[in-house]
Amino acid sequence: MQIKQFEFNSICVNTYLLYDETKEALLIDCGASTADECRKLEEYIHHHQIHLSCLLNTHLHFDHVLGNHFIYERYGLKPCYHEAEESMPSLQKQTTAFGINVNYEPTGAARFINDNDQIRFGNTTLQALLTPGHSPASLSFYCQADHCIFTGDALFRYNIGRTDLWGGNEEILISAIKNKILTLPDDTKIYPGHGPASTVKEEKQHNPYI
Repeated sequence: MQIKQFEFNSICVNTYLLYDETKEALLIDCGASTADECRKLEEYIHHHQIHLSCLLNTHLHFDHVLGNHFIYERYGLKPCYHEAEESMPSLQKQTTAFGINVNYEPTGAARFINDNDQIRFGNTTLQALLTPGHSPASLSFYCQADHCIFTGDALFRYNIGRTDLWGGNEEILISAIKNKILTLPDDTKIYPGHGPASTVKEEKQHNPYI
């Protein structure tokens, strides 16, 4: 599996484009918020002759969904996420709270994803792991074959997601990290929603919250 990482919008969200030898691709947390960012993503997809077939959201905080509208308009794809994420305020209310203006609302879900669901594209399979606490029902996406996990804002390098936003709960978050992420093999690479990558072993040894 190939992993292309983009850093988008003023909140510096990591957007991940995954594809394999079949050229079928999956996108996680499209944070592209400007015409230049959208063009950068589109040009990469076109240059590598990739077929984008799925859009995933780890959670629905505004910075992780700003590019969903573009993906729907350009590729006809609605996002997939856990249904309980819809309990949070609307995109408009979230962005207003942070002084950001958007002139569109989300498209709604293509389908809802539950804990342990499998998401397939090409010859690759991801497993959804429910890791709430930063948000009501944040999902992490684990690829056993490639020894990696995409954790959204649940777990960062030597840090955890903030829990003072909508649906946050630190006790629930730490429990989810310990039970769903740190039980994976030590060499599992962690690709977070912000900042640099890490590994399960590094987080066990150095993360002060754990």
